[in-house]
Amino acid sequence: MEYNYKGITPEAIELLCLNRFNDSKPFYEEHKEELKQGITVPMRQMVLDLSDILYDIDDKMYLDPVRAVSRIHRDTRGNRSKIKYRENMWTFFRRYKKDYPQAPFYYFEFYPDSFGYGLVIWTWRAASMQVMHRMILEQPKRFLKAVKACADAGFSFECRDFYKKDRFPDAPKELKPFLAAKNFQFCYTSPDLTRLNSTALIDEMKLAFDIARPMYDFMIEAHEIMMREGFIKPED
Repeated sequence: MEYNYKGITPEAIELLCLNRFNDSKPFYEEHKEELKQGITVPMRQMVLDLSDILYDIDDKMYLDPVRAVSRIHRDTRGNRSKIKYRENMWTFFRRYKKDYPQAPFYYFEFYPDSFGYGLVIWTWRAASMQVMHRMILEQPKRFLKAVKACADAGFSFECRDFYKKDRFPDAPKELKPFLAAKNFQFCYTSPDLTRLNSTALIDEMKLAFDIARPMYDFMIEAHEIMMREGFIKPED
């Protein structure tokens, strides 16, 4: 199958890092087109190439290639860091965030020393995550099957923030890590950046996203309940 994506070369990643190191508008302007063609355009092509499987997973996905990809130039307003340019880039595959704020999403990202992709649900209110925990307790077999699907996709469970107190002391042991999590992330990471320079990456991500579909379905159902019960509201 022929893809739009033609790869991200080591040279393009090196230039992105140099741009971040110089953190200079003149340097950026001098190399702006190279950075666009070497980094931004391939990532937009990636969105196009993954859109068929993503729409099949969720027909409400908002996959505008321009809006889905992060910008090289950072918005430093209200940010402690005044560094103007990124050395890492990402794209989120998700529903339109104004209509579905905090919806679960698939993602791809890379850094100077690694790349990764996976499936995430982040919510900013404890009450919202309680919906997810409630669903896990009500449907443990379904949830654990979804966890296994993520493992089969090559994803590992990660959480950066856990509740210190055991809020569900009587819950089955295998559910404990998930019931203690304030946010969920199932991800794959590799240090081999040369793999970004191959269309095989698209096939790899398509397969992984499809295999992990049961967890996305679980998450999106939880999110819809969060919205229905008023924990999350569309942005004005």
